[in-house]
Amino acid sequence: MKALSAFYSRILPHLPGCPEPVVDQMLLTSAIEFCEKSQVLRQNLDSISTVAEIGEYDLDSPSTQLIISRVLGVTADGIPLVGDMAESFPRYLPVDSGIPSSFYVDRTDSQFVLRLLPTPDDVYTLVTTVALRPAMTATQLEDDLYNRWIEPVVSGAIYRAMLLPDQPFTNYARASQVQMETARHITNSRIEGNYGHVRGSMRVRSRPFV
Repeated sequence: MKALSAFYSRILPHLPGCPEPVVDQMLLTSAIEFCEKSQVLRQNLDSISTVAEIGEYDLDSPSTQLIISRVLGVTADGIPLVGDMAESFPRYLPVDSGIPSSFYVDRTDSQFVLRLLPTPDDVYTLVTTVALRPAMTATQLEDDLYNRWIEPVVSGAIYRAMLLPDQPFTNYARASQVQMETARHITNSRIEGNYGHVRGSMRVRSRPFV
């Protein structure tokens, strides 16, 4: 993980007189948007052991610095499940049970919840692949955002700061140019991410069955 200050040398020369708290805010907003649009930070969450007749499971972020942006896939004992929209599932999960074949995800009390169909009838190992983004309270960013994706993250912070009115660094014309550059970077990054160039740290760790 890299502290936000590690990015300053790439940002501050373009923003004379910009306070560091403003840089942090713009940098974090830029990193969040970049990760949400490109989905380059992908990771397998710790595996979950299902419980018979329980069809709902909370998905926990791997770090307080990160939150889950999107669920990309789920397997049960190595078999890929079919992802579907919440609207396609019944309001209440049916009583039919078996090895799960499909899933959907919703949020309850700001918590991602994985819902399975059919309801598991035994212990199965679930592995969930997710796209991650920095949390709004993050004070550090993933190493990949510094070592590999620094250009779109930095340029996104710069153009946002330049759009602030009545500041020494306000520059609407330059901001428009940098914004277009950022958009191109994000498009290229999403293509690379989809090809699996950067997949994050893959981990599978069994949780104790309680």
